Amino acid sequence: MGFEQVKPEDFSTFVPGSVATYIQIEQTLSDVGGGGKEGATFKRKALQAAGWKYDQLTGYTKDPELAADAFNRISIILDKTVVLNEVLDGLKAAK
Repeated sequence: MGFEQVKPEDFSTFVPGSVATYIQIEQTLSDVGGGGKEGATFKRKALQAAGWKYDQLTGYTKDPELAADAFNRISIILDKTVVLNEVLDGLKAAK
């Protein structure tokens, strides 16, 4: 998919007219998961599999280095596949 690398400062920076890479990755995960509630659940599972240790109510600014690392791991997998089970399997295998 060709996402740019996510950097810790991305979670506290707003660039007008631009969608942050982590937001693009979140949307892609939601789409891969089927959208709606199922997509949100899949996004949460993918983030956890990529190393994000906090619940969905915790903002990425709590641990921006960990969040950036998790999103970059996901980006690598999404470059290879957008098949739901393959994404999760790839993240679990990459640990």
